[in-house]
Amino acid sequence: MTIAIKDLPATLSEKLIDEYLDIKRRFAMNDWGPGQLSGGRFAEVMLRIYQQLLGEQVTPFGADIPPPEKTRIMKAVENKGAIDLHVRQKTVPLVRLLLDFRNNRDVAHLGGFDANSMDALFVMTSATWLACELIRVYGGYAMDQAQKIVDDLAVKEYPVVMERNGELFITRHDLKAKEEVLVLLTKNSSATADFLYEKSGDSNKSRFQRNLKEMVTDKFIGQTADCEYFIMPRGQALVTKKSLLTYKP
Repeated sequence: MTIAIKDLPATLSEKLIDEYLDIKRRFAMNDWGPGQLSGGRFAEVMLRIYQQLLGEQVTPFGADIPPPEKTRIMKAVENKGAIDLHVRQKTVPLVRLLLDFRNNRDVAHLGGFDANSMDALFVMTSATWLACELIRVYGGYAMDQAQKIVDDLAVKEYPVVMERNGELFITRHDLKAKEEVLVLLTKNSSATADFLYEKSGDSNKSRFQRNLKEMVTDKFIGQTADCEYFIMPRGQALVTKKSLLTYKP
């Protein structure tokens, strides 16, 4: 989908939306690390939009803007009264943070805790707000209209679990049986052993049942009194850590 932000050059508005869609696609696929890098690229587009608003020569895409120049551009925007107040006071701090995430927190660990998913949520939310604000201010829309425009932007997703005529199929070819169980239980609140075996790639039922028992013992999944299996927090953490919901051709 092409969106023209009428008061900005088409090359800048199109690039902004392209980078936003990349963030949105990676976020939907739990692709945390590259999603943060996309946030950095999104911020680089914002810097070039700032150059345009300042009436300066816009740095071509593919050419680096030196760190001191980035700092100068952002300070100049904050101090230029002719630029919209919200753009000056609210977008610049977010752009600074997005650049910081790209430079310093590609893989963040706080006391041993992997913060990538939280970082990615921040990047996704910040990029959404920034896109809405630019569409509102320079596209001539009300905020609710700008929000709807951004929400309606579609990204092409490749789900790891597909549904066809009510039947589920795992689309990744590289998952082990235990990983397939975790993926299926992420998409289903609970499931029987027969269902999980039928949908997995394991051809040995006895071995598969042993795997389920091991996963219960290791607290990756739980088992109810009526023999339904469900994913446990440790299993959810492994799904995120190994990006099991990210499609790989």
